[in-house]
Amino acid sequence: MVQDNIPSLGRVFWLHAALPRGVVLAVIWALGTLQPLPFALLAGLLVCDILLFAWQLRRFQSSADDHIRHRGGLAPVWGGQLAFLFAAFAMASLWWGAFLNAGRPAHPELFTDRMDRQHAATYSLTVAPGGQELQFQGMITFGLTDRLQETLAQNPDATTLTLTSPGGQLYEARGAAKIILAYGLDTHAEGECASACTLLFAAGTSRSMAPDARLGFHGYGLESGGSLPHVDVGGEQEKDLQFFRSRGIQRDFTAQIFKTPPDGMLFITQREASTTGLLSP
Repeated sequence: MVQDNIPSLGRVFWLHAALPRGVVLAVIWALGTLQPLPFALLAGLLVCDILLFAWQLRRFQSSADDHIRHRGGLAPVWGGQLAFLFAAFAMASLWWGAFLNAGRPAHPELFTDRMDRQHAATYSLTVAPGGQELQFQGMITFGLTDRLQETLAQNPDATTLTLTSPGGQLYEARGAAKIILAYGLDTHAEGECASACTLLFAAGTSRSMAPDARLGFHGYGLESGGSLPHVDVGGEQEKDLQFFRSRGIQRDFTAQIFKTPPDGMLFITQREASTTGLLSP
């Protein structure tokens, strides 16, 4: 009679161990793939799961001892213990994944967004009070053309773009110059406007300089030095020479601006610029 009242080992294994453990593992898996939870909350859940696992193992082992004493078969006991071993590995792996998930950002940054953010950090494009003047400072880099157009679309009263820049990416400067032409902006140089910045400056409908400002010109070259078979440096210079001339800049001056080596700079002041056609009358 005592033997008949002992719960079977299989019943204890399935009802008290396998099925509850399966549910718990599914929950841990969800924690590792869905919205990250705070570390403190995960740590608390982990402690609860460890205590539950310990209780399940103890409950199974107690039933296994009764099974051996009254029925004598070891195979079910070994099978259950092996299942607990696999459950422990699965539990450790899934909890590890849950904690890794908690450490990642809620919304991972896309590579393109990260590059745009890094490029935008090298310059500032702001709107002065009143909304009629845009102020650009820093490097001309990828994304500037799109941002300039977006800023102008949001500020339709803007008429002037103030420039302070050591230059930067040539093709992006050409794109920004087209936007300046399309919107009919005036340009104004403050401080130093050099290299690719002069393309933006020349695109202005009316062009002016602060008394202490300087415009800088030099010949084109590759950042790495040397040459590339698909890059025609002379051809790129000729394109921009034609652009400068189309903007009313004197041919005698444009014949000189690219004679300065790429690692040098020909600076001209407001007074000198006034004799070259760079400034509006």
